[in-house]
Amino acid sequence: MKKQKNNYLFFDIETTGLSADISAIVVIGCRTPEGKCIQWFNEDGFSQKEILKNFLDYCTDWNPLVSFNGTTFDLPFLQAKIKEYGLTDSLCKKEHCDLYKELRPYRHLFPLSRFRQKDWETFLGIRRQDTLSGRKVIKAYQSWIASGDTNRKEQVLLHNREDLDGLAAISDLLCYPALESGDFSIQKALISHSSFQAELLLNQPFPKAARFEKDGLSLKINRELAILEEPLQDNMLKHYYPNPKDYYYLPKEDIIIPKSMKSFVDAASRIPASSSNCYSKFKPEHDFFEDSASIKTFLMHNIHYLMKK
Repeated sequence: MKKQKNNYLFFDIETTGLSADISAIVVIGCRTPEGKCIQWFNEDGFSQKEILKNFLDYCTDWNPLVSFNGTTFDLPFLQAKIKEYGLTDSLCKKEHCDLYKELRPYRHLFPLSRFRQKDWETFLGIRRQDTLSGRKVIKAYQSWIASGDTNRKEQVLLHNREDLDGLAAISDLLCYPALESGDFSIQKALISHSSFQAELLLNQPFPKAARFEKDGLSLKINRELAILEEPLQDNMLKHYYPNPKDYYYLPKEDIIIPKSMKSFVDAASRIPASSSNCYSKFKPEHDFFEDSASIKTFLMHNIHYLMKK
């Protein structure tokens, strides 16, 4: 998801359980990129259809929708309720960015023991006022229905609102897939002190400084500035390829060949390539530095290698 696109809408729901067949929607919340929060609350326990229709009407001009684990829970739950109440399912026509799915391939790059939304919020230094767990949200809502205690209602709404604020903060971490996909411009590329150095300007800044290192390669990132460095080895650079399954590695020669050429090499002399040996070596000369497309490809592939588990 391009964060420059300002038509995306964060959404999150609270329910009385995990199964749409036997559970109800408590609140549907949305947050715009500018921070405006809209919530539809099931005031009496019987207003699911009303708040669902209001949510669908509001979503008309927003696309994509952004959630955390919404593919597994929020969307299926809402669509089951849409079907139950005979409403038109406009959600199926919208793009959906699930932050859980988008960030999962980069989990190994973060010091997280678990992969819950609150774990990401802790990593980003977010402190909640809300103290309710999912189960306690259900109990607070049941207490509201039974007693009309507005404090319990406000607790539920606060929980949902801070979920939405957390979504917005976590979405800044889409800078990771953006970087890997090449969403940057090259400011400098040169040889200095026997190393290749490239200075990159990121279109999606990193909310926290990061550093990746592997086999001599390093990438340092601070906000929108990234610096990649690779030492020369015998005046050569290694260009790591992102598709090792398509190659064989020849250990004696320290080269790779496409699998389509395996018949030209004795089986005992080749092994399947892995991410760490799927590279070619080249001497960076004038033509390389004059070819911006070649430099961009080289950087993207080596960044992919650094970020790969």
